[in-house]
Amino acid sequence: MDKLLFKRILVAALTLLALVYVAYLLISANFNMYPTENAVQATVTDRILTNAYIIRDEHIIENNSEGVLSYSVSNGEAVNAGGEIAKIYSNEEDAVANTRADSLVKKKEALESIQKTVVSGTMSIDIINNAIKSKLITMLDDTNNRSLTNAKSDADVLLNSINLRQLYTGKVTDFSSEIASLQSEIDSLKNATGNTKGVIRTDYAGYFTEFCDGYENIYDYDKIKRLSLDDLHNFSRASVPENTAGKVIGNVKWYVACEVSPDDASALNIWDSAVTVLFSEASSEPIPAEIYRINQASKDSNAVVILRCDYMEDGLLEARQEPIEIGMGTYTGLRVSKRAIHDDYVTKTTYDDNDNPHKEEKKVQGVYVLYGSEVQFKQISILYADSDYVICDTNPAEGILFNGETISLYDKVIVKGDDLYDGKVIH
Repeated sequence: MDKLLFKRILVAALTLLALVYVAYLLISANFNMYPTENAVQATVTDRILTNAYIIRDEHIIENNSEGVLSYSVSNGEAVNAGGEIAKIYSNEEDAVANTRADSLVKKKEALESIQKTVVSGTMSIDIINNAIKSKLITMLDDTNNRSLTNAKSDADVLLNSINLRQLYTGKVTDFSSEIASLQSEIDSLKNATGNTKGVIRTDYAGYFTEFCDGYENIYDYDKIKRLSLDDLHNFSRASVPENTAGKVIGNVKWYVACEVSPDDASALNIWDSAVTVLFSEASSEPIPAEIYRINQASKDSNAVVILRCDYMEDGLLEARQEPIEIGMGTYTGLRVSKRAIHDDYVTKTTYDDNDNPHKEEKKVQGVYVLYGSEVQFKQISILYADSDYVICDTNPAEGILFNGETISLYDKVIVKGDDLYDGKVIH
């Protein structure tokens, strides 16, 4: 190949590359005039953020005797009316020794019960294994949710199941020596402990907790439906009396009272009664609740929303005033920017009895989607709207879409651009 021909080929190749590059820049510039976002799946919860007070049926337990208390029940434990809450001792050493002795008695009784279960043969290895797995998961969940009292109870049950499995599989023959050792330590502690000076009992059945915060009489529990916005604003904390030994939460139902805006009150008024409540500190998971009352002076004023709950765990026993999140519904669909929404016409073709086509047009709300270099307009069905985006239904009920077509996952939705219309080709 002579040099002249080679130079001509090289020049032609370079010229072609330059033209391709210029065309690329022009096309890119044109497409950049129409930036897109992929329609991706998202799940959101329609929520209201506010601050709340918790109102319970609470009964203070007084201790009018001198001495040190040794509690007979744990925080969050159910108690019966007339049941023992604590013993009173002359000094702290006796109280600690009695608490330790009571703990050892429970361990001893658990081992004795395990031996009787194995001897009677009332349980299979599969049941034991399933109990261990189930309780381990429950304990981890309670620990994660900061339900420490429940987690401790789970750990005790888990230990019993593991001990039961050891006996059942022959890893140990019995727990006679452990039971004898526990009894010896119990006897030693009891002999070294002075006599009780008295016993504290409760007049009410419910859940016991030592924790008192001064809000126990914040509002009359039996008049909760009358709670007004002024009442809520006037809530104040009282000092906890020194003779307080704890309290019993008497009714399984308790209330969350909070102030909301007129718009939020309107949304809750038309919402189904079932909601969820997420507390900022007391619980890591939303708990179920129902809308009990919405007290509002006028439709343009703020309102008091009262939610009723019957779910209880030890973390909630100490909760009183904190930010909450009211969840009204969860929506899953395709997330689309509000900037991308337009009104345009879509076409529907129907056929008569003679198979003759008939076209209808209707102006609907939708988005422009880029397929290759062609723009197509797609109707959308909005499930949820926020200030910046919407969640669109991918499978709306029959009759919602005019022509049965809507956007799909990963569609390139045009979020900005002028002179958009269905069928436009971007060169």
